[in-house]
Parts: sequence; structure tokens; C-alpha cells
Amino acid sequence: MQGMQEEKSGRRPRIPLTQEEIFYVKKIRELKEVKRIADLKASFFYKFFNRANIFLAGFLSYCVLSILVFCQWETTSIDAIKCSYDNFDKDAAQQSISSIEINTRSGDVLTVKTNHLFIEPKVGQQISIGSDFIMGKTLKVKFSYDERTFWHLYTYPVFIICVFAMVLGLFMYQVNKHLTVNGLLTVFGLFFLASIYFILI
Repeated sequence: MQGMQEEKSGRRPRIPLTQEEIFYVKKIRELKEVKRIADLKASFFYKFFNRANIFLAGFLSYCVLSILVFCQWETTSIDAIKCSYDNFDKDAAQQSISSIEINTRSGDVLTVKTNHLFIEPKVGQQISIGSDFIMGKTLKVKFSYDERTFWHLYTYPVFIICVFAMVLGLFMYQVNKHLTVNGLLTVFGLFFLASIYFILI
């Protein structure tokens, strides 16, 4: 017990830092962080992935705009058709078509999700197929007797994934401004996978 008391009494009391010392410690940390950011921005790694993220963000924006607004339209005719129906619609006093599988004369095979469509398309009728300008992916369909635009079945998951990637990427940018390796790589992976999904689906 006596030895433990001697050892305990031999410890030096902790002296708190003065205001001046705290100021210099904070300044040193700030300077180290500034140097770390400068070194990161000057590296090939940062320049490559930051530019790649900007390019992929632009591509995802293009994908979303193609689905919502811009697309090229081609007219073809129906070669074969199969309709699936929803429950009976009391207002219209008939069943609504929920989805349509279409084979076109141009060789396209489409599955279109519909809503409140009551007139079944016929073989030989003209339809317009909307696709994006770069990849030529089929996104939408218009029937000759209906003014509305209906999305291709696979357009729904593509749209959700692209929007989710962009929103999450923007949130992560607001958090760290792409000034950490992990943040930079995470956003790149997110954007890259969403872009690949659009291209391959």
C-alpha cells in the first residue's frame, strides 16, 4: 500500500492548456487540414474521380430528362398484342388494362404499364415509341387513339435508381464537398452503378 501511495503521489498533476496554447493547437490542426485538402486536390486520384463524378452526374441528369421530357419518337405498327387487366372500374363500368405486351413490325418487344386505359389496341394499329437520343433505349409508348404517354415496364426502376443516386450523391457532396477519399469513391460507385443499370437494362 505504501508503494502504491508513493507511486500515486509521484504523478504530475495535469496542467490545463492556456488560451494561447489552445489557439495555436487549433491553428496547427487547421493548417494540417488545409494542407491535406490541397494535397488531395493536386493528386491525379482526385482529378480523375472528381471529373468522373461530374460526367456521371451529367449523364444521370440526361437519363432522367430523357424519361420525363426529351426523347426521339419513331412510328411503327403492332404485330402482336397481349393485354392484362386490372379490377373492374366502377366509374367507367369496365375493366381497365393494367399492362400490354406488344410485338411491333420493327421487331421491338415491349411491355407497357398503363392506367385507366379501356380500349384495347389492335393488331396493325400505329404506335409511337420514344427512346433516348444516345443509347436508343425504349422509354415510352404512345397509342394512336390516346393522347397520353405510357412508360415501358423497365423505365420505372431505371427512373427510381437514377433519381435516388443523384439525390444521395448531392447529399453526400453537401456533407463533405468530395474532400475525402471515401466520399469521392462512394459517390463514384453510386453514379457508376446507376449509369450501368440504365445502359444495360
